[in-house]
Amino acid sequence: MPIFFFIVFCLIFFVIFALSNVIIVYMAKELTISRLRNEFQDKSCISKQELFDFFRGFDADLKETTFRWKIYDLKNRRIISPVSRGLFTLQHKPVFLPNISETERKIFSKIQKQFSTLKYCIWSTQIVNEFMLHIPAQSFTIIQVEKEAIEPVYDFLKEHKLNVFAQPEKKEVGRYVFNSEKAIIIEPLITKSPVQQANSVTTVTIEKLIIDVISDKKLFEHFQGSELIHILNTAYNRYTIHFTTLFHYARRRGKKSELTELLDMTDIPKIFYHD
Repeated sequence: MPIFFFIVFCLIFFVIFALSNVIIVYMAKELTISRLRNEFQDKSCISKQELFDFFRGFDADLKETTFRWKIYDLKNRRIISPVSRGLFTLQHKPVFLPNISETERKIFSKIQKQFSTLKYCIWSTQIVNEFMLHIPAQSFTIIQVEKEAIEPVYDFLKEHKLNVFAQPEKKEVGRYVFNSEKAIIIEPLITKSPVQQANSVTTVTIEKLIIDVISDKKLFEHFQGSELIHILNTAYNRYTIHFTTLFHYARRRGKKSELTELLDMTDIPKIFYHD
């Protein structure tokens, strides 16, 4: 019997010892995070080097592999968010996830069944409304597909009696698209476009949305000028924007210089996008 109590005592001791170590590690980690927030609370962004120097204050022999794990842990716990290559912010904002209507879901499903290997995405101009000051009366759906598939997809959707336009010219957009109900525009999908999945439907990211609005002025003539500056400011204030992705896509569309000029007119900190 005494042996039994001794074993039970040892087990309890080891459990308490293990728990106390976990608590100590947790408290140390939370203290470090608290100090991190206090250290950088007045900064719009933090560089990777600044984070490395901060953690070296606790561990002079900090290894690169350990540091990378710390960065991963901070991102995973939403303590920091990446905004550009080597830059982070303490201001956590949600990822923009467009609303996909039932109509768009059905169109996406039809195309997926007919063209199973095709790369494409779908979105409605309605998703821009939340960023705008003056909301257009009409909206339309945009389907971006691989260039070689524009004609087959157009014919396929026409067969289903849909109001579809393939790469319409400015005059056609003004005369028909803006005055149509449930208009669908088919445009080429730029390779390496930043897309995402929303309820199993491939659609745009915030970075792609911004650059597409900047790039296609015939479709987005109501979104230009001061309205575009308002869109950029609102998008930045509400959602996470990864500026490396934003500029990579802008370069693919030949809009890097124009994007920089527009961002210079916004309230977005220049350190996010100026080298």
